[in-house]
Amino acid sequence: MIAPGEVHLWLVPVHVRPGWPGLLDAEEQRRAAKLEGTPARDVFLTSRAAQRLIGSHYLGARPSDIVIERGCPRCPGARHGRPVFQGAAIDYSVSHTRSWLLLALTGTGLVGVDIEEMDSFQNPEAMSRTILSEAERAHFAQLTGPERARWLLAAWTRKEAALKLTGLGLRAWPHRVDVSGATVRATAPEWPSCTVHLYGLAAPDGHASALATTEPLVAVHRFELPESMHRPVPPAVRAAVPAASGRLLVAG
Repeated sequence: MIAPGEVHLWLVPVHVRPGWPGLLDAEEQRRAAKLEGTPARDVFLTSRAAQRLIGSHYLGARPSDIVIERGCPRCPGARHGRPVFQGAAIDYSVSHTRSWLLLALTGTGLVGVDIEEMDSFQNPEAMSRTILSEAERAHFAQLTGPERARWLLAAWTRKEAALKLTGLGLRAWPHRVDVSGATVRATAPEWPSCTVHLYGLAAPDGHASALATTEPLVAVHRFELPESMHRPVPPAVRAAVPAASGRLLVAG
């Protein structure tokens, strides 16, 4: 369903549709209950329900039957690792802001995605000293005006996408992960030997986003969940998920 070298992107607005809470498993329901009355609850419910609905589209199973594993190879018993659809031959990554959820899926290799709000950094200067490599800091120092904050956020989304792809997260020390080129150059501990390709993505107003893949990208296709898709969808009506909107140009 996903051709080699292609990535499918799903952009989902954060708001809970009728029936979505019922798609979560027992543990997720308990976590959602603890977030009652907070904006984080809507983000959590949207994320977990959308992952199951989108997973059902690719796996041909009911959303409620989709098993999402989050095991961490370094922390036995913990569930904070990369999300994986159990038994699936596809890889996926998910990111969110207060307003949007972004999922990326691929049928070959690994994928990482990130989306951030443009006002994520209250103190760009301090953040630059924490997350940028030596070469990146040299480039950042040459920038002026609003371009500095825009460039820093673009660099951060590329780093986050790469970190999510590897599953290392902030353990990889962002300042040792250089994303100034088309591929990652990293000296971080445990960084994999595979090539990680980087791409900037078109994002909703007020946001920046980026994609990382282990396979060179041929095309990106965008999808949206219909507002009417609020109940578990059996495989027989998978056509309710719209066809791809076409190729989305990305910047290396």
